Amino acid sequence: MPRILGALPLIFLWGAPLFLGLFYALMPLGNATAWAALFAHPQLWPGLGLSLWIGSAALVLSALLAFWIVAGLHDTPVWRHMSGAAGSLLALPHLAFAIGLGFLIMPSGFIARVAAKLFAWDSPPHWVTTQDPWGLALIAALALKETPFLVWTIWTVMARGGMAQVFDGQIRSAQSLGHGMGSIWLRILVPQIGASIVWPLAIVWIYGASVVDMAIAIGPTQPPPLALVVWRDLNDADASINGRGAAGALFLSLAMAFTGVCGYLSAYAAFGSFRRWLSRGPSPRRLKVLWPRLALGLIVAVYLATLATLITISISTRWPFPLLAPEALSVKFWGALVTAPSPLIASLMLAISVSISSLVIAILWLESTPARFDRMVVAAAVLAIAAPALLIASGQYAGFLRLGITGTWTGLFLAHLTPAFAYGMIVLKGPYRDFDGRYRSIAHGLNASGLRFWIAIKAPILKPALIGAFSVAFAVAIAQFVTAQLIASGHFTTLPMEAVTLASGGNRPLTAVYALALTLPPALVFLLGAIYGRPRWS
Repeated sequence: MPRILGALPLIFLWGAPLFLGLFYALMPLGNATAWAALFAHPQLWPGLGLSLWIGSAALVLSALLAFWIVAGLHDTPVWRHMSGAAGSLLALPHLAFAIGLGFLIMPSGFIARVAAKLFAWDSPPHWVTTQDPWGLALIAALALKETPFLVWTIWTVMARGGMAQVFDGQIRSAQSLGHGMGSIWLRILVPQIGASIVWPLAIVWIYGASVVDMAIAIGPTQPPPLALVVWRDLNDADASINGRGAAGALFLSLAMAFTGVCGYLSAYAAFGSFRRWLSRGPSPRRLKVLWPRLALGLIVAVYLATLATLITISISTRWPFPLLAPEALSVKFWGALVTAPSPLIASLMLAISVSISSLVIAILWLESTPARFDRMVVAAAVLAIAAPALLIASGQYAGFLRLGITGTWTGLFLAHLTPAFAYGMIVLKGPYRDFDGRYRSIAHGLNASGLRFWIAIKAPILKPALIGAFSVAFAVAIAQFVTAQLIASGHFTTLPMEAVTLASGGNRPLTAVYALALTLPPALVFLLGAIYGRPRWS
Protein backbone atom coordinates (compact mmCIF):
# COMPACT_ATOMS: atom_id res chain seq x y z
CA MET A 1 0.00 0.00 0.00
CA PRO A 2 1.43 3.44 -0.88
CA ARG A 3 2.39 5.26 2.29
CA ILE A 4 0.46 8.39 1.48
CA LEU A 5 -2.79 6.44 1.02
CA GLY A 6 -2.46 4.92 4.48
CA ALA A 7 -1.76 8.29 6.07
CA LEU A 8 -4.53 10.28 4.35
CA PRO A 9 -7.48 9.01 6.45
CA LEU A 10 -5.62 9.84 9.65
CA ILE A 11 -4.62 13.28 8.39
CA PHE A 12 -7.99 14.38 7.07
CA LEU A 13 -10.48 12.57 9.31
CA TRP A 14 -8.65 12.92 12.62
CA GLY A 15 -5.67 15.26 12.44
CA ALA A 16 -7.40 18.09 10.58
CA PRO A 17 -10.47 18.29 12.90
CA LEU A 18 -8.23 18.08 15.97
CA PHE A 19 -5.92 20.91 14.96
CA LEU A 20 -8.79 22.91 13.50
CA GLY A 21 -10.40 22.79 16.94
CA LEU A 22 -7.16 23.79 18.67
CA PHE A 23 -6.65 26.65 16.21
CA TYR A 24 -10.10 28.10 16.76
CA ALA A 25 -9.82 27.51 20.50
CA LEU A 26 -6.92 30.00 20.49
CA MET A 27 -8.88 32.63 18.55
CA PRO A 28 -10.35 34.28 21.70
CA LEU A 29 -6.83 35.45 22.59
CA GLY A 30 -7.45 38.57 20.51
CA ASN A 31 -10.98 39.26 21.82
CA ALA A 32 -10.37 41.94 24.46
CA THR A 33 -14.10 42.39 25.11
CA ALA A 34 -14.56 38.70 25.92
CA TRP A 35 -11.58 38.70 28.29
CA ALA A 36 -12.82 41.84 30.07
CA ALA A 37 -16.22 40.22 30.54
CA LEU A 38 -14.59 37.02 31.78
CA PHE A 39 -12.44 38.76 34.39
CA ALA A 40 -15.50 40.71 35.56
CA HIS A 41 -17.41 37.45 36.16
CA PRO A 42 -17.99 37.07 39.94
CA GLN A 43 -17.62 33.28 39.80
CA LEU A 44 -14.33 33.22 37.87
CA TRP A 45 -11.80 32.99 40.69
CA PRO A 46 -13.91 30.95 43.17
CA GLY A 47 -14.74 28.57 40.31
CA LEU A 48 -11.11 28.27 39.27
CA GLY A 49 -10.00 27.52 42.82
CA LEU A 50 -12.73 24.91 43.16
CA SER A 51 -11.79 23.28 39.84
CA LEU A 52 -8.10 23.03 40.74
CA TRP A 53 -8.98 21.71 44.21
CA ILE A 54 -11.33 19.04 42.85
CA GLY A 55 -8.87 17.86 40.19
CA SER A 56 -5.91 17.80 42.60
CA ALA A 57 -7.76 16.07 45.43
CA ALA A 58 -9.18 13.43 43.07
CA LEU A 59 -5.73 12.80 41.58
CA VAL A 60 -3.97 12.42 44.94
CA LEU A 61 -6.69 10.17 46.33
CA SER A 62 -6.93 7.93 43.26
CA ALA A 63 -3.13 7.67 42.88
CA LEU A 64 -2.64 6.71 46.53
CA LEU A 65 -5.43 4.14 46.32
CA ALA A 66 -4.10 2.71 43.05
CA PHE A 67 -0.53 2.24 44.29
CA TRP A 68 -1.77 0.87 47.61
CA ILE A 69 -4.03 -1.66 45.90
CA VAL A 70 -1.34 -2.71 43.42
CA ALA A 71 1.19 -3.19 46.23
CA GLY A 72 -1.25 -5.41 48.09
CA LEU A 73 -2.22 -7.49 45.06
CA HIS A 74 1.11 -7.81 43.27
CA ASP A 75 2.19 -11.37 42.60
CA THR A 76 -1.14 -12.87 43.69
CA PRO A 77 -3.69 -14.84 41.62
CA VAL A 78 -5.80 -11.67 41.37
CA TRP A 79 -2.82 -9.81 39.90
CA ARG A 80 -2.69 -12.11 36.90
CA HIS A 81 -6.28 -11.20 36.06
CA MET A 82 -5.94 -7.51 36.89
CA SER A 83 -6.42 -6.37 33.29
CA GLY A 84 -9.87 -7.96 33.01
CA ALA A 85 -10.91 -6.93 36.52
CA ALA A 86 -9.97 -3.29 36.01
CA GLY A 87 -11.49 -3.31 32.51
CA SER A 88 -14.85 -4.42 33.87
CA LEU A 89 -14.90 -1.39 36.18
CA LEU A 90 -13.72 0.94 33.40
CA ALA A 91 -16.69 -0.11 31.26
CA LEU A 92 -19.03 1.91 33.51
CA PRO A 93 -19.19 5.46 32.07
CA HIS A 94 -18.22 8.33 34.36
CA LEU A 95 -21.61 10.03 34.01
CA ALA A 96 -23.60 6.88 34.80
CA PHE A 97 -21.42 6.20 37.83
CA ALA A 98 -21.87 9.78 39.11
CA ILE A 99 -25.65 9.53 38.75
CA GLY A 100 -25.77 6.17 40.51
CA LEU A 101 -23.44 7.28 43.30
CA GLY A 102 -25.57 10.37 43.79
CA PHE A 103 -28.65 8.20 44.24
CA LEU A 104 -26.68 6.06 46.69
CA ILE A 105 -25.38 8.84 48.98
CA MET A 106 -28.12 11.50 48.75
CA PRO A 107 -30.03 12.27 51.99
CA SER A 108 -32.86 9.97 50.89
CA GLY A 109 -30.53 7.43 49.26
CA PHE A 110 -29.95 3.82 50.17
CA ILE A 111 -27.16 4.53 52.68
CA ALA A 112 -29.40 6.96 54.56
CA ARG A 113 -32.20 4.38 54.51
CA VAL A 114 -29.94 1.79 56.13
CA ALA A 115 -28.95 4.36 58.74
CA ALA A 116 -32.63 5.18 59.29
CA LYS A 117 -33.31 1.53 60.15
CA LEU A 118 -30.42 1.50 62.60
CA PHE A 119 -31.24 4.81 64.29
CA ALA A 120 -35.04 4.86 63.83
CA TRP A 121 -35.17 7.99 61.65
CA ASP A 122 -38.53 8.98 60.22
CA SER A 123 -37.27 11.55 57.71
CA PRO A 124 -34.14 12.01 55.62
CA PRO A 125 -31.22 13.58 57.49
CA HIS A 126 -30.18 17.14 56.72
CA TRP A 127 -26.95 16.08 55.09
CA VAL A 128 -25.37 17.86 52.15
CA THR A 129 -23.94 14.82 50.41
CA THR A 130 -24.37 15.70 46.75
CA GLN A 131 -23.53 19.08 45.24
CA ASP A 132 -21.79 20.02 48.49
CA PRO A 133 -19.89 23.35 48.44
CA TRP A 134 -16.48 21.67 48.78
CA GLY A 135 -17.06 19.27 45.91
CA LEU A 136 -16.41 16.25 48.14
CA ALA A 137 -19.03 14.09 46.42
CA LEU A 138 -17.53 14.90 43.00
CA ILE A 139 -14.02 14.18 44.33
CA ALA A 140 -15.19 10.83 45.67
CA ALA A 141 -16.87 9.94 42.37
CA LEU A 142 -13.77 10.92 40.38
CA ALA A 143 -11.41 9.03 42.69
CA LEU A 144 -13.54 5.89 42.58
CA LYS A 145 -13.68 6.05 38.78
CA GLU A 146 -10.02 6.87 38.19
CA THR A 147 -8.55 4.36 40.65
CA PRO A 148 -9.32 1.34 38.41
CA PHE A 149 -7.85 3.24 35.44
CA LEU A 150 -4.61 3.92 37.32
CA VAL A 151 -4.48 0.34 38.62
CA TRP A 152 -4.80 -0.89 35.04
CA THR A 153 -2.13 1.60 33.91
CA ILE A 154 0.30 0.45 36.60
CA TRP A 155 -0.43 -3.16 35.69
CA THR A 156 0.42 -2.51 32.04
CA VAL A 157 3.75 -0.91 33.06
CA MET A 158 4.70 -3.78 35.33
CA ALA A 159 3.59 -6.50 32.90
CA ARG A 160 5.03 -4.94 29.74
CA GLY A 161 7.74 -6.91 27.93
CA GLY A 162 10.47 -8.00 30.32
CA MET A 163 9.56 -5.49 33.02
CA ALA A 164 7.94 -8.15 35.18
CA GLN A 165 11.28 -9.98 35.44
CA VAL A 166 13.11 -6.68 36.09
CA PHE A 167 10.80 -5.73 38.95
CA ASP A 168 10.93 -9.25 40.41
CA GLY A 169 14.72 -9.11 40.33
CA GLN A 170 14.73 -5.73 42.08
CA ILE A 171 12.39 -7.04 44.76
CA ARG A 172 14.59 -10.07 45.44
CA SER A 173 17.74 -7.92 45.55
CA ALA A 174 16.17 -5.46 47.98
CA GLN A 175 14.90 -8.28 50.19
CA SER A 176 18.38 -9.78 50.33
CA LEU A 177 19.62 -6.39 51.60
CA GLY A 178 17.10 -6.45 54.44
CA HIS A 179 14.28 -4.28 53.04
CA GLY A 180 10.69 -5.15 53.82
CA MET A 181 8.01 -5.02 51.11
CA GLY A 182 6.73 -1.68 52.35
CA SER A 183 10.19 -0.16 51.96
CA ILE A 184 10.66 -1.81 48.55
CA TRP A 185 7.48 -0.27 47.18
CA LEU A 186 8.13 3.19 48.64
CA ARG A 187 11.82 3.38 47.76
CA ILE A 188 12.18 1.34 44.58
CA LEU A 189 8.97 0.53 42.73
CA VAL A 190 6.75 3.60 43.17
CA PRO A 191 9.40 6.11 41.94
CA GLN A 192 10.03 4.06 38.79
CA ILE A 193 6.37 3.39 38.02
CA GLY A 194 5.38 6.96 38.83
CA ALA A 195 7.89 8.28 36.30
CA SER A 196 6.39 5.93 33.68
CA ILE A 197 2.79 7.06 34.17
CA VAL A 198 3.24 10.83 34.28
CA TRP A 199 0.86 11.34 31.35
CA PRO A 200 -1.92 9.10 32.73
CA LEU A 201 -1.66 10.97 36.03
CA ALA A 202 -1.82 14.29 34.17
CA ILE A 203 -4.88 13.11 32.22
CA VAL A 204 -6.63 12.14 35.48
CA TRP A 205 -5.92 15.58 36.92
CA ILE A 206 -6.99 17.48 33.80
CA TYR A 207 -10.19 15.51 33.48
CA GLY A 208 -11.10 16.06 37.14
CA ALA A 209 -10.40 19.79 36.98
CA SER A 210 -12.41 20.33 33.79
CA VAL A 211 -15.19 17.73 33.93
CA VAL A 212 -18.66 18.97 33.01
CA ASP A 213 -21.18 16.11 32.95
CA MET A 214 -20.21 14.63 36.33
CA ALA A 215 -20.13 18.14 37.82
CA ILE A 216 -23.69 18.78 36.62
CA ALA A 217 -24.87 15.50 38.13
CA ILE A 218 -23.11 15.57 41.48
CA GLY A 219 -20.85 18.63 41.74
CA PRO A 220 -21.14 21.88 43.73
CA THR A 221 -23.37 24.70 42.53
CA GLN A 222 -22.62 27.74 44.74
CA PRO A 223 -20.11 28.44 43.38
CA PRO A 224 -19.84 25.88 40.60
CA PRO A 225 -16.49 24.72 39.23
CA LEU A 226 -15.17 26.99 36.52
CA ALA A 227 -15.86 24.33 33.89
CA LEU A 228 -19.60 24.68 34.60
CA VAL A 229 -19.40 28.47 34.43
CA VAL A 230 -17.73 28.19 31.03
CA TRP A 231 -20.17 25.53 29.89
CA ARG A 232 -23.20 27.70 30.60
CA ASP A 233 -21.64 30.58 28.69
CA LEU A 234 -20.84 28.37 25.70
CA ASN A 235 -24.47 27.27 25.50
CA ASP A 236 -25.87 30.80 25.74
CA ALA A 237 -27.55 32.22 22.64
CA ASP A 238 -26.10 35.69 23.27
CA ALA A 239 -22.99 36.09 21.12
CA SER A 240 -21.16 38.18 23.73
CA ILE A 241 -21.76 35.63 26.48
CA ASN A 242 -20.79 32.86 24.08
CA GLY A 243 -17.54 34.68 23.38
CA ARG A 244 -16.93 34.98 27.12
CA GLY A 245 -17.38 31.21 27.33
CA ALA A 246 -14.80 30.61 24.59
CA ALA A 247 -12.36 32.86 26.43
CA GLY A 248 -13.19 31.02 29.65
CA ALA A 249 -12.39 27.64 28.11
CA LEU A 250 -9.01 28.95 27.00
CA PHE A 251 -8.39 30.63 30.37
CA LEU A 252 -9.19 27.43 32.27
CA SER A 253 -6.84 25.46 30.03
CA LEU A 254 -4.02 27.99 30.43
CA ALA A 255 -4.52 28.13 34.20
CA MET A 256 -4.40 24.35 34.39
CA ALA A 257 -1.29 24.22 32.21
CA PHE A 258 0.45 26.81 34.42
CA THR A 259 -0.57 24.97 37.59
CA GLY A 260 0.53 21.64 36.17
CA VAL A 261 3.94 22.96 35.13
CA CYS A 262 4.45 24.58 38.54
CA GLY A 263 3.45 21.36 40.27
CA TYR A 264 5.78 19.29 38.12
CA LEU A 265 8.73 21.64 38.68
CA SER A 266 8.06 21.70 42.42
CA ALA A 267 7.99 17.90 42.54
CA TYR A 268 11.19 17.73 40.51
CA ALA A 269 12.92 20.21 42.82
CA ALA A 270 11.79 18.29 45.90
CA PHE A 271 12.97 14.99 44.48
CA GLY A 272 16.57 15.78 45.41
CA SER A 273 15.89 15.58 49.14
CA PHE A 274 13.52 12.69 48.53
CA ARG A 275 16.31 10.84 46.71
CA ARG A 276 18.45 10.96 49.87
CA TRP A 277 15.62 9.33 51.80
CA LEU A 278 15.26 6.68 49.09
CA SER A 279 18.92 5.71 49.42
CA ARG A 280 18.67 5.10 53.16
CA GLY A 281 18.32 1.63 54.46
CA PRO A 282 17.85 -1.13 54.94
CA SER A 283 14.34 -0.60 56.27
CA PRO A 284 12.24 -3.51 57.55
CA ARG A 285 9.00 -1.63 56.81
CA ARG A 286 6.40 -4.25 56.03
CA LEU A 287 3.34 -4.12 53.83
CA LYS A 288 0.08 -5.22 55.38
CA VAL A 289 -1.69 -6.69 52.38
CA LEU A 290 -5.05 -7.08 54.11
CA TRP A 291 -5.96 -3.40 54.02
CA PRO A 292 -5.35 -2.73 50.33
CA ARG A 293 -7.29 -5.86 49.47
CA LEU A 294 -10.15 -4.63 51.63
CA ALA A 295 -9.93 -1.26 49.87
CA LEU A 296 -10.30 -2.97 46.50
CA GLY A 297 -13.22 -4.98 47.84
CA LEU A 298 -14.85 -1.78 49.07
CA ILE A 299 -14.44 -0.10 45.67
CA VAL A 300 -15.98 -3.11 43.93
CA ALA A 301 -18.81 -3.08 46.49
CA VAL A 302 -19.48 0.61 45.75
CA TYR A 303 -19.64 -0.14 42.02
CA LEU A 304 -22.06 -3.02 42.59
CA ALA A 305 -24.18 -0.95 44.99
CA THR A 306 -24.26 1.89 42.46
CA LEU A 307 -25.47 -0.42 39.70
CA ALA A 308 -27.99 -2.08 42.02
CA THR A 309 -29.33 1.33 43.04
CA LEU A 310 -29.71 2.42 39.42
CA ILE A 311 -31.51 -0.80 38.51
CA THR A 312 -33.86 -0.58 41.50
CA ILE A 313 -34.73 3.07 40.94
CA SER A 314 -35.31 2.48 37.22
CA ILE A 315 -38.12 0.01 37.97
CA SER A 316 -39.62 1.68 41.04
CA THR A 317 -42.81 3.73 40.94
CA ARG A 318 -43.06 4.40 44.66
CA TRP A 319 -40.21 4.23 47.15
CA PRO A 320 -40.92 6.39 50.23
CA PHE A 321 -38.31 7.01 52.89
CA PRO A 322 -37.16 5.07 54.96
CA LEU A 323 -38.17 1.84 53.20
CA LEU A 324 -35.24 -0.27 52.01
CA ALA A 325 -37.19 -1.57 49.01
CA PRO A 326 -39.76 0.07 46.70
CA GLU A 327 -43.44 -0.43 47.43
CA ALA A 328 -44.29 -0.86 43.74
CA LEU A 329 -42.28 -1.94 40.72
CA SER A 330 -42.88 -1.27 37.05
CA VAL A 331 -40.94 -1.16 33.80
CA LYS A 332 -42.98 1.76 32.46
CA PHE A 333 -40.00 4.12 32.62
CA TRP A 334 -38.05 1.80 30.34
CA GLY A 335 -40.96 2.17 27.95
CA ALA A 336 -40.04 5.84 27.55
CA LEU A 337 -36.69 4.76 26.13
CA VAL A 338 -38.40 2.32 23.78
CA THR A 339 -41.04 4.77 22.56
CA ALA A 340 -38.46 7.54 22.01
CA PRO A 341 -35.38 5.59 20.90
CA SER A 342 -33.65 8.37 18.93
CA PRO A 343 -31.01 9.14 21.64
CA LEU A 344 -30.15 5.45 21.95
CA ILE A 345 -30.00 4.95 18.18
CA ALA A 346 -27.90 8.07 17.67
CA SER A 347 -25.43 7.05 20.39
CA LEU A 348 -25.11 3.50 19.10
CA MET A 349 -24.65 4.61 15.49
CA LEU A 350 -22.03 7.15 16.53
CA ALA A 351 -20.16 4.71 18.78
CA ILE A 352 -20.16 1.88 16.22
CA SER A 353 -19.17 4.04 13.24
CA VAL A 354 -16.53 5.94 15.21
CA SER A 355 -14.97 2.83 16.77
CA ILE A 356 -14.84 0.97 13.44
CA SER A 357 -13.37 4.02 11.73
CA SER A 358 -10.82 4.47 14.53
CA LEU A 359 -9.67 0.88 14.11
CA VAL A 360 -9.46 1.10 10.32
CA ILE A 361 -7.59 4.41 10.38
CA ALA A 362 -5.11 3.10 12.94
CA ILE A 363 -4.50 -0.11 10.94
CA LEU A 364 -4.00 1.81 7.69
CA TRP A 365 -1.47 4.07 9.39
CA LEU A 366 0.41 1.24 11.13
CA GLU A 367 0.49 -0.88 7.98
CA SER A 368 1.70 1.81 5.62
CA THR A 369 3.81 4.21 7.66
CA PRO A 370 7.26 3.60 9.19
CA ALA A 371 7.36 3.35 12.96
CA ARG A 372 9.56 6.45 13.26
CA PHE A 373 6.55 8.63 12.43
CA ASP A 374 4.47 7.16 15.26
CA ARG A 375 5.86 9.69 17.70
CA MET A 376 4.02 12.52 15.99
CA VAL A 377 0.71 10.65 16.04
CA VAL A 378 1.10 9.54 19.65
CA ALA A 379 2.00 13.09 20.70
CA ALA A 380 -1.11 14.39 18.93
CA ALA A 381 -3.19 11.61 20.53
CA VAL A 382 -1.93 12.51 24.00
CA LEU A 383 -2.76 16.15 23.24
CA ALA A 384 -6.28 15.16 22.17
CA ILE A 385 -6.76 13.26 25.44
CA ALA A 386 -4.93 15.61 27.80
CA ALA A 387 -6.38 18.90 26.55
CA PRO A 388 -9.65 19.74 28.34
CA ALA A 389 -12.67 18.58 26.36
CA LEU A 390 -14.15 22.06 26.76
CA LEU A 391 -11.21 23.59 24.90
CA ILE A 392 -11.23 21.23 21.91
CA ALA A 393 -15.03 21.09 21.67
CA SER A 394 -15.42 24.87 21.80
CA GLY A 395 -12.77 25.24 19.09
CA GLN A 396 -14.32 22.55 16.91
CA TYR A 397 -17.72 24.16 17.32
CA ALA A 398 -16.36 27.47 16.02
CA GLY A 399 -14.45 25.77 13.19
CA PHE A 400 -17.29 23.46 12.17
CA LEU A 401 -19.67 26.42 12.22
CA ARG A 402 -17.58 28.10 9.55
CA LEU A 403 -17.49 24.88 7.55
CA GLY A 404 -21.25 24.51 7.84
CA ILE A 405 -21.16 21.07 9.50
CA THR A 406 -22.44 21.89 12.99
CA GLY A 407 -25.75 20.15 13.57
CA THR A 408 -24.86 17.48 11.01
CA TRP A 409 -23.96 13.83 11.29
CA THR A 410 -20.59 14.57 9.69
CA GLY A 411 -19.73 17.12 12.37
CA LEU A 412 -20.81 14.79 15.18
CA PHE A 413 -18.82 11.92 13.69
CA LEU A 414 -15.60 13.94 13.31
CA ALA A 415 -15.90 15.44 16.80
CA HIS A 416 -16.47 12.03 18.41
CA LEU A 417 -13.61 10.55 16.40
CA THR A 418 -11.15 13.02 17.96
CA PRO A 419 -10.94 11.43 21.45
CA ALA A 420 -11.99 7.91 20.41
CA PHE A 421 -9.20 7.44 17.86
CA ALA A 422 -6.65 8.90 20.30
CA TYR A 423 -7.43 6.26 22.92
CA GLY A 424 -7.70 3.45 20.38
CA MET A 425 -4.38 4.34 18.73
CA ILE A 426 -2.53 4.41 22.04
CA VAL A 427 -3.95 0.98 22.95
CA LEU A 428 -3.17 -0.58 19.56
CA LYS A 429 0.21 0.90 18.61
CA GLY A 430 2.42 -1.09 21.00
CA PRO A 431 1.14 -4.61 20.22
CA TYR A 432 0.91 -3.82 16.49
CA ARG A 433 4.48 -2.56 16.22
CA ASP A 434 5.75 -5.47 18.33
CA PHE A 435 4.39 -8.03 15.85
CA ASP A 436 7.09 -10.51 14.84
CA GLY A 437 8.12 -9.66 11.27
CA ARG A 438 9.33 -13.21 10.61
CA TYR A 439 5.71 -14.25 10.02
CA ARG A 440 5.54 -11.83 7.12
CA SER A 441 8.81 -13.13 5.65
CA ILE A 442 7.51 -16.70 5.72
CA ALA A 443 4.22 -15.65 4.10
CA HIS A 444 6.03 -13.79 1.34
CA GLY A 445 8.18 -16.86 0.77
CA LEU A 446 4.98 -18.81 0.20
CA ASN A 447 3.74 -16.18 -2.30
CA ALA A 448 0.89 -15.05 -0.03
CA SER A 449 -0.45 -11.60 -0.78
CA GLY A 450 -0.28 -8.89 1.85
CA LEU A 451 -4.04 -8.90 2.32
CA ARG A 452 -4.20 -12.68 2.68
CA PHE A 453 -1.34 -12.61 5.18
CA TRP A 454 -3.08 -9.93 7.25
CA ILE A 455 -6.43 -11.77 7.29
CA ALA A 456 -5.08 -15.28 7.87
CA ILE A 457 -2.09 -14.67 10.13
CA LYS A 458 -1.65 -11.17 11.49
CA ALA A 459 -5.22 -10.33 12.49
CA PRO A 460 -5.78 -13.60 14.42
CA ILE A 461 -2.54 -13.09 16.36
CA LEU A 462 -3.35 -9.44 17.07
CA LYS A 463 -7.01 -10.12 17.81
CA PRO A 464 -6.79 -9.18 21.53
CA ALA A 465 -5.21 -5.82 20.72
CA LEU A 466 -7.64 -5.12 17.85
CA ILE A 467 -10.71 -5.93 19.95
CA GLY A 468 -9.27 -4.00 22.89
CA ALA A 469 -8.74 -0.89 20.76
CA PHE A 470 -12.27 -1.20 19.34
CA SER A 471 -13.78 -1.60 22.83
CA VAL A 472 -11.94 1.41 24.24
CA ALA A 473 -12.88 3.59 21.25
CA PHE A 474 -16.51 2.47 21.56
CA ALA A 475 -16.66 3.29 25.28
CA VAL A 476 -15.08 6.71 24.73
CA ALA A 477 -17.33 7.59 21.79
CA ILE A 478 -20.62 6.65 23.44
CA ALA A 479 -19.87 8.65 26.61
CA GLN A 480 -19.11 12.03 24.99
CA PHE A 481 -21.30 14.82 26.38
CA VAL A 482 -19.57 18.17 25.85
CA THR A 483 -18.70 17.34 22.26
CA ALA A 484 -22.17 16.02 21.43
CA GLN A 485 -24.03 18.93 23.02
CA LEU A 486 -22.03 21.63 21.24
CA ILE A 487 -21.68 20.08 17.80
CA ALA A 488 -25.24 18.69 17.66
CA SER A 489 -26.60 22.25 18.10
CA GLY A 490 -30.04 20.92 18.97
CA HIS A 491 -30.40 18.80 15.82
CA PHE A 492 -29.47 15.49 17.49
CA THR A 493 -29.87 14.01 20.94
CA THR A 494 -27.63 11.34 22.45
CA LEU A 495 -27.79 9.27 25.62
CA PRO A 496 -25.31 11.43 27.58
CA MET A 497 -27.22 14.58 26.63
CA GLU A 498 -30.50 13.08 27.82
CA ALA A 499 -28.94 11.69 31.01
CA VAL A 500 -27.43 15.07 31.97
CA THR A 501 -30.71 16.86 31.27
CA LEU A 502 -32.63 14.38 33.40
CA ALA A 503 -30.03 14.50 36.18
CA SER A 504 -30.78 18.21 36.54
CA GLY A 505 -34.49 17.45 36.97
CA GLY A 506 -36.51 15.44 39.46
CA ASN A 507 -37.50 12.30 37.55
CA ARG A 508 -35.23 9.80 39.27
CA PRO A 509 -36.54 6.59 37.62
CA LEU A 510 -36.16 8.00 34.11
CA THR A 511 -32.70 9.36 34.97
CA ALA A 512 -31.70 5.88 36.17
CA VAL A 513 -33.04 4.36 32.95
CA TYR A 514 -30.86 6.59 30.77
CA ALA A 515 -27.84 6.08 33.03
CA LEU A 516 -28.23 2.31 32.63
CA ALA A 517 -28.84 2.66 28.89
CA LEU A 518 -25.52 4.52 28.74
CA THR A 519 -23.84 1.70 30.70
CA LEU A 520 -25.10 -1.41 28.94
CA PRO A 521 -23.59 -0.99 25.43
CA PRO A 522 -19.94 -0.49 26.53
CA ALA A 523 -20.32 -3.19 29.18
CA LEU A 524 -21.58 -5.60 26.52
CA VAL A 525 -18.74 -4.67 24.16
CA PHE A 526 -16.11 -5.23 26.88
CA LEU A 527 -17.76 -8.53 27.84
CA LEU A 528 -17.77 -9.79 24.26
CA GLY A 529 -14.19 -8.58 23.90
CA ALA A 530 -13.15 -10.62 26.93
CA ILE A 531 -14.89 -13.71 25.53
CA TYR A 532 -13.77 -13.47 21.90
CA GLY A 533 -10.59 -11.47 22.33
CA ARG A 534 -8.24 -14.39 22.81
CA PRO A 535 -5.81 -15.18 19.98
CA ARG A 536 -6.75 -18.02 17.68
CA TRP A 537 -3.63 -19.87 18.77
CA SER A 538 -3.29 -19.62 22.55
